[in-house]
Amino acid sequence: MSNLVRNIIGRNVKSIRIALGLSLLNFSIVTGMSKASVINIESGKTGYNLNLLDNIILFSKQSLGDLSKEDYAPVDDLRDQLINHYKNKPEFIGILTQKPEIVYAVKYKLLKSNFINEPKEINEIKVFFEQFGWKYLGTSISNALKRMPANVSINKHPSKKNTHVYSKNKS
Repeated sequence: MSNLVRNIIGRNVKSIRIALGLSLLNFSIVTGMSKASVINIESGKTGYNLNLLDNIILFSKQSLGDLSKEDYAPVDDLRDQLINHYKNKPEFIGILTQKPEIVYAVKYKLLKSNFINEPKEINEIKVFFEQFGWKYLGTSISNALKRMPANVSINKHPSKKNTHVYSKNKS
């Protein structure tokens, strides 16, 4: 397998993991792989065998063709689809229904909603996530939003010192 293909597959596997809101550890558990194997696949390193990709394909219900596409993007509701699919498998559902990683919460819930079409403070965004039963630190939310400059505008609060407001970039 060429390095280019490994890099594409690695990027797509990471996209799936993020679309599921899973940490490296939890993704490795549900796919029956070591955390090191997941890291190697995501980074495009050589040395893993194709059987490991089978584990990801079987769990995520994505195809090898999907994983190999340069323009692949998981469906927005992949997490919900798999929660529904594995609802009678406690070994999976326990992990899939845990609080997701902050990147998932921002990318698949906050930015897909209309909530930050208008500027919001971090405390307001915290309350938004709490409606899903997820508690995140304000600094975690702020850091995640700062890593998404193409999607999020960050501005100084118009009246409060040392406070920022966050809004979705208009597309």
